[in-house]
This record gives sequence, structure tokens and C-alpha cells, in this order.
Amino acid sequence: MNLIPWRNKREGGESEPAADHPLARLRSEMDQLFERFWREPSALGMADFWPRMSALGPRVNMAESDQDITVTAELPGVDPKDVDISISGDVLTIRGEKKQEKEDRKRDYHCVERSYGRFQRSIRLPGSADPDKVDATFRNGVLTLTLQKRPDARPRRIAVKSE
Repeated sequence: MNLIPWRNKREGGESEPAADHPLARLRSEMDQLFERFWREPSALGMADFWPRMSALGPRVNMAESDQDITVTAELPGVDPKDVDISISGDVLTIRGEKKQEKEDRKRDYHCVERSYGRFQRSIRLPGSADPDKVDATFRNGVLTLTLQKRPDARPRRIAVKSE
């Protein structure tokens, strides 16, 4: 088997397509994508592809109405007493620890499964949220936070007068 020496096309040797050529732009964008991926994989939405990355925090949804902001977090298997919620400035942080043990004893086998781990998720809240008026409920593994909006941030209806 013969080995062929590798030549970096960027350093010369072979002609490169012009920088404005579509294939040259595609190659440049792909190079940048891979460089960013290895530097910070979680920033590219890789949690959907790597289950380990999704363990960094619970899945969270945020909805806004005229009166309040609702944040829901999926926390299956988490005991509500192991959840800590804090607001610092305009950042909501949900921390907790999952402690789960399942034991199954049958006649021919004995199986014990344990799942432990800490999690944390921080979300920037809109400026209209009032951090002093928060209601938290936990039901069926879903944490629901309802943050009231400040009265001055709520939309007002203005009547139009005709002359």
C-alpha cells in the first residue's frame, strides 16, 4: 500500500476556487461550524442529538399573556422538596437533584436501578415580570411558575375619540 502525502490546499499546491465561489463559501461555513461545535457543543443545540447534553437542565417552556408570565419545567421523578427556585435580577434559576431508585425482585433475578444527578437551568425573564409576585406549583412531574407582570408593564386600552 502506498501512502500519499497530505497537502493543505490552503497553503498552495493546487488551485483553490475564488473566495466568492459558492463551494468556497460552503467549505468556509462548514469549517466554522465544526470549529464552534468542538469549542462549545451545547451552543449549537446538540442536546437533541446527545442525551448527555440534555441532562444539563430540564426542558422549559415560557408563555406570556397580558397579565402574567408562565414558566413550566419538566421534572419527572424529582421530589418537589429537592427543587430550589430563585430570582436574581432578571434571571430565574431552577436547581434540583434527582434521586431515584427502582428495585425489582423476582424468583430468578434481582435488579436495582439508581438514577442520581443535579440539574440547573437559568432563564432570562422579560423586564415586565414582577419578581415579588411568583406562584409555584408542582403536579405530575411538571413545575409551573406564574409570575405576575408589573402594573405599569401591562397593556392599556386607549379609547379613540372622534371629533
